[in-house]
Amino acid sequence: MREFITMAEGGGGASSSRLAAEMLLPRFAAHGGPLAGLPDAASLPGEILFSSDSFVVSPREFPGGNIGKLSVCGTVNDIAVAGGVPKYLSLALVIEEGFQTQELERILDAVRDTAERCGVSVVTGDTKVVGHGACDGIFINTAGIGFARPEFHLGRERIRPGDRILVSGSIGEHAMTLTALRHKVRGEGLASDCAPVLEITDAAARIGGDDVRFMRDPTRGGTGAAVSEIFAGTKWDAMIYGEKLPVRPAVRTLSQMFGIDPFFAACEGRVVCVVAPDRSEDLLRSWRTLTGGEMACEIGEVAGPGNGTVVMRGLFGGLRKIVVPDGELLPRIC
Repeated sequence: MREFITMAEGGGGASSSRLAAEMLLPRFAAHGGPLAGLPDAASLPGEILFSSDSFVVSPREFPGGNIGKLSVCGTVNDIAVAGGVPKYLSLALVIEEGFQTQELERILDAVRDTAERCGVSVVTGDTKVVGHGACDGIFINTAGIGFARPEFHLGRERIRPGDRILVSGSIGEHAMTLTALRHKVRGEGLASDCAPVLEITDAAARIGGDDVRFMRDPTRGGTGAAVSEIFAGTKWDAMIYGEKLPVRPAVRTLSQMFGIDPFFAACEGRVVCVVAPDRSEDLLRSWRTLTGGEMACEIGEVAGPGNGTVVMRGLFGGLRKIVVPDGELLPRIC
C-alpha cells in the first residue's frame, strides 16, 4: 500500500482491490466468514442478505437521477444481484452547513419514490450536519436487508466451461453522463442508466436453479471490473467478444473524446450474469422486453480451464488480456 490514501483507492480499479485485500480482509475476514470474497451482499443466517454503501457522487443531480435515487438503487441492486429480495433500508445523511433546503427536498423525494418503486421501507437512519467545507454538500450512506430467493443457487464455484457471459443492457451510460456534465459537454439523448435491477433479476429467477451461475452489477470499474472480479481466483478463463459490447453511439463518441474505455465505465442499472449456454437466449429475450434492456446481449463465454484470466477478442480477431486499470478510473461516479 501507498504511504497515504489517494483518490485511486476509491476509484474501483486495482488500487481499490489492493486496499481491500491488504487492509480490510486481513482484519475482518482472516478466518473466512461473510466478508470473505467481498460479496455484493453478505449472506447471514436465516437466509438474510445484508449490504451497505456510501454515496458521494459529483455532480449530485444528473440526467436520469440524483444522489438520492442512486443511494437506494445502489444498495437494492447489491442485494438483488446476490439473489435476494430487498425489504428494508437505513438512510444516513452527512449534510454540509449551508446546503440548500430545496435540493435536500428533491434528494429525499427521490429516495422516497425509488424506495416505493422497489417495495422497500426506510426504517432507520441518522443525520449529521458538519461545518462549511467539511464535505461536498451531502454524503449518503444506505444499508439494506433482504431475503434470499429460493430460485437462485449462485456461486462462482458453479461456473462451468461453455457458460455464457451476458450483460442486461447498454454499458457505460452512468459514468459518461457524469463525465460529460463535469466537462460541460452536451451528449444528445445521454442519460444515466441509474435504476433498480429488480425486474432484471426477476427474469433471471424465472430461469433460476442451476442455470444462473452468478450475477454482479457493474458499478465502479464498469463491466470490465465486474467480469474480472467474477473470474479472479477461479480455475476458469473467460473470453469477451469486444465487437459485441453494447455501447450506445453517444457513449462511444464521448469515450473516444475523453480516452475512456466504455468497458470500464460504470453502470448503475445493469447486471452481468454467467448463465448455462442453453438458457442464454431465453434470458436475453426476457431482458430485451424491459426498459433499458433493448441492447442486452451475450458478451462472452467461459473458455475453459485456466487461472481466471479474462481475454478480449477484438473486431479483427486479435486478442488482449484484460487488466483492470490502476489509479482513479473516473472521479466520484457513486
